[in-house]
Amino acid sequence: MDLLIAVPLGFALGFLIGLTGVGGGALVAPALYVILGMDYGQSVALSLIYSVFTKIVSAVQHVRQGTVLWKIALLYGLTAIPGTVLGSQVIYWASDGAQRMFPFLMGGVLLFVSALMLMEASVAAIGAREKPFSPHRITWVGGLVIGAFQTVVGALLGLTSIGSGSLVILSMVYLFRMSAREIVGSNIVVALIMVIPAGLTHYLAGGVDWKLLGLLLVGSVVGAVLGSKSTMILPEKALKLAIVALLVAGALSTIAKAW
Repeated sequence: MDLLIAVPLGFALGFLIGLTGVGGGALVAPALYVILGMDYGQSVALSLIYSVFTKIVSAVQHVRQGTVLWKIALLYGLTAIPGTVLGSQVIYWASDGAQRMFPFLMGGVLLFVSALMLMEASVAAIGAREKPFSPHRITWVGGLVIGAFQTVVGALLGLTSIGSGSLVILSMVYLFRMSAREIVGSNIVVALIMVIPAGLTHYLAGGVDWKLLGLLLVGSVVGAVLGSKSTMILPEKALKLAIVALLVAGALSTIAKAW
């Protein structure tokens, strides 16, 4: 039964991660929490470890396609590392009462992000506006702002597994003059840099179900490659709307299960 459920689920998750750049918080953790019935802490831990492997595959594909802007990807990724380690530890220090609130936190943040992204994709005045910054020329002030933002996002990633996809994508969409394909490709590299220390911290603190992880990854390898290739086919607006739909689905299912 594990084989019949986990492998197809892994394929679907891998495809969607490669397609949209949205990963642990929006897709994997809710799927483990809602569909497979794992507790919240285990869902976050396994989703982060899972993301390490699937994002390696997706990142390689996007690098080959030339959709990664390395300067901004490294800045976003490296400045988030201290926060990811801290957030990953907090989830194991929290009381039982605090841990019961974490799924609602995850769902609320996902709904907030999806609303802003839907506004970006649907309202012509917002989508057509000139973005304020170039990803190729970042000042030291801009670097400090990104670093502060990523410290918070990193902590949130370790705590809820949200951030490496949804929040980073959101900031890139609103601030930088980048195509949707460049946002997805750069985001996957950022996410890979972030999830490695977060996943390692969770593993050392609480362990991981390696059998389930292996079954999910069997299906994900092919799915991630196909999803990454599909970004070259879908129109940009359709790609943004797909990201919004996945965020909403992850949020609502997580809140419903926790309730």
